[in-house]
Amino acid sequence: MTDEELEAPPTEDELVEATDTFDTEEVLAVTALVLAVLSLAGFGLMNGAVYVQPLLTSDGQKTRVVVGALLGALLALVPVWLGWRVIARALPADPRWVVTAARTAMLLGLASAALRIVVAIIEASQDGPQSFIGL
Repeated sequence: MTDEELEAPPTEDELVEATDTFDTEEVLAVTALVLAVLSLAGFGLMNGAVYVQPLLTSDGQKTRVVVGALLGALLALVPVWLGWRVIARALPADPRWVVTAARTAMLLGLASAALRIVVAIIEASQDGPQSFIGL
């Protein structure tokens, strides 16, 4: 190959081929939405208890639940961050579903984080089975 062939700009057909694929914003929006749904449902890697159970074996059950819920709330902020990036980079030429998916992922991620923080606060404030004896 000569130097001219290496430095030749791409033709219009090559540019059209490259734009037919998914853009970065579309991939980030779909990823954020999937992670937000997984976080809200507590499935797989977005569940904080998955990481805490093997690490905290000597502490009580209350500590595991509280730390797992707080870690899950922290993980729920990942789709919020991804959705924020998509919305910040969105162009008027982007499809509308991209921004809608990013906003939905942000709302689901924030809801998941809020619910997990509420669970952590309720669990931390409970005294255990002894608190139900007085009822």
